[in-house]
Amino acid sequence: MATYKGIKGFNIQTVSSDPSNPFVGQVWYNSTSATVKYRDGVTPAAWSSGGALTTARTSLAGCGTQTAGLAFGGDDSGGNSDATEEYNGTAWTNGGNLPLAKFSLSGAGIQTAALAFGGSAPGTPSPQVNVSTEEYNGSSWTAGGAMSNRMSSGAGAGTQTAGLGIGGNPSNRQATEEYNGSSWTSGGNLTTGRPSMAGAGTQTAGLAFGGGNPATGITEEYNGSSWTNGGTMGTARYGLGGAGTQTSALAFGGTPGFLNNTESYDGSSWTATATMASGRRRLGGCGASNTSALAFGGSNPTPLLNITEEFTGALPAATKTVGTD
Repeated sequence: MATYKGIKGFNIQTVSSDPSNPFVGQVWYNSTSATVKYRDGVTPAAWSSGGALTTARTSLAGCGTQTAGLAFGGDDSGGNSDATEEYNGTAWTNGGNLPLAKFSLSGAGIQTAALAFGGSAPGTPSPQVNVSTEEYNGSSWTAGGAMSNRMSSGAGAGTQTAGLGIGGNPSNRQATEEYNGSSWTSGGNLTTGRPSMAGAGTQTAGLAFGGGNPATGITEEYNGSSWTNGGTMGTARYGLGGAGTQTSALAFGGTPGFLNNTESYDGSSWTATATMASGRRRLGGCGASNTSALAFGGSNPTPLLNITEEFTGALPAATKTVGTD
């Protein structure tokens, strides 16, 4: 029978406490805990398949986390959607419908305290950009305070009681609006007005990235009163998904074309990371940071998608126990 010494040429080291900085692949015996331990390698970032949406659609909004996500509104095969779906980390189930079916809307908050605002709704002779706001309590939507100005294809960030409505259309608006749980007030204008960007963070530490038509890689950071430019994205894009915070954000998908590449933001610069299995645009996204996010819906190129993918960031090397004596 082969032994560790026979394979490696030396015995497993016996120590009374774990090494302070073991190298990857190092094995040792901890005599105090009577356990054999080793240092594993770095686990790379990756996207994996999640449960499919009940209703395939594009131009939808999302909020929440990877294990408690919310998807609402959008454009489905029958037209504008009022559907709301809740994700538990494995599967989507139907929640309470929006009072008004609309697409290209924005969202903020968490699964049990969400905010839906702006968007485009049915109208004559064409869809009408609107100012409506709806609040979700985990089971149903109720009307909130109307936005000061019409907004479609804008970005959302923050919470139900401290939300941000950023940019969008009509006319590549620069406006930012802040929600206090009952009404909207004007905030500081974006440096560059544009639609179809993604948002992340909070009302006092917000992030807006990508957007435009043609596409841009612009990133802007909000401090609660004004926007300043941050690091430029590696891939200019609009109609993308986003997740995270001002110092830990994730950008994925979008257009031109049907992008599957992903970028991670650390508060100053963007870095390329794992690609999605399915390239798509005008998808929904949510998540707590650049290490845990959810991408759902969208289109590629014509069919509406119900695909969900889950992002897990790279995991550092860790000490693991093989067994006990």
